Amino acid sequence: MTTQDLLLDPGVLSGEPLLELYGWNADEARGGLAVLPRRDQWLQALGSGVEAVGLPDRVAEGDFSQAVVHLQKGRAATQEGLSTAWKNLRLGGRLLLVGGNELGIKSAVKRLGEELGQAGDLLVNRARSRVVSFERTQHSGPEPPTPPEIEVESGGEVFTLQSAVGVFSADRVDRGSRLLLDHLDVVECPVRILDMGSGIGVLGLAALRRWPRSTAVLADVDRRAVEAATQSAADLGLSERCQTSWWDAVQEKPPAIDCDLVLINPPFHTEKKVDLDPARAMFRSLVQVMAPGGTALIVANRTLPYEQQLGGIGRLRLICDEAGFKLMEVHRS
Repeated sequence: MTTQDLLLDPGVLSGEPLLELYGWNADEARGGLAVLPRRDQWLQALGSGVEAVGLPDRVAEGDFSQAVVHLQKGRAATQEGLSTAWKNLRLGGRLLLVGGNELGIKSAVKRLGEELGQAGDLLVNRARSRVVSFERTQHSGPEPPTPPEIEVESGGEVFTLQSAVGVFSADRVDRGSRLLLDHLDVVECPVRILDMGSGIGVLGLAALRRWPRSTAVLADVDRRAVEAATQSAADLGLSERCQTSWWDAVQEKPPAIDCDLVLINPPFHTEKKVDLDPARAMFRSLVQVMAPGGTALIVANRTLPYEQQLGGIGRLRLICDEAGFKLMEVHRS
């Protein structure tokens, strides 16, 4: 049982098309438009015949009678979804918030009710999850959150990157990336760089600033992160040397080949579950991606079992192991 299943209970949805944010099962059943920043979900939705876009702000002004927002782990991402849904509902339409107790659905419903000045109508309450409906009124609706910015220190200089709502480590440089940044000097100046699972571009953009003659491709599964990296590259004057790619490692071919340096800080969680499939897919693609003599730097939680797979790609070396993370180098002969 998932929260998406609850939406298909009798009486929850009308027969009209809907706008659905961060999910697509309801759209598959009723038709409409889904907003799916993760490319893997976007590809699955398209394969099921669902119309989908990658970003909330790519929703053309709509006139929906119902909109669904799936509660997210981060409050800001939920708020952005609620704001988009509210703006695209006609007066009298229904805004449905769905989520589980583990994500704090009760608190989220209370906050939204206080913001809108209405209690909400509890439609489903089972399987440790809820679906609650609110009526679209003349109220201005939930305020969209402001995307954060973060400071990055690398090579003795500090620069600012545009971050994004709902992405990994949106308000700071995560510890794994910090470790890799501190050891970029273990490789010589590369010609072509790939930042695989780039997020907002911390590693790839830092590398471009360190090596002015290099070019880079920054690729990530989250469209919000890719857009932020694209904007930061422009802000830093790096657009001519930087390409960005919205890319899913599991389902798609690598976005670059013949790279002298590959930087990887791979994801290993899907929602609350450990999921190593994206990382293992990235590692499999290294054979296609790395130029002869190329190097890959991989940072990971020290408990994750990546060494056997990486050792089959090239010469593997542990550079350091500290603060719960390990930094590994793979050299392709």
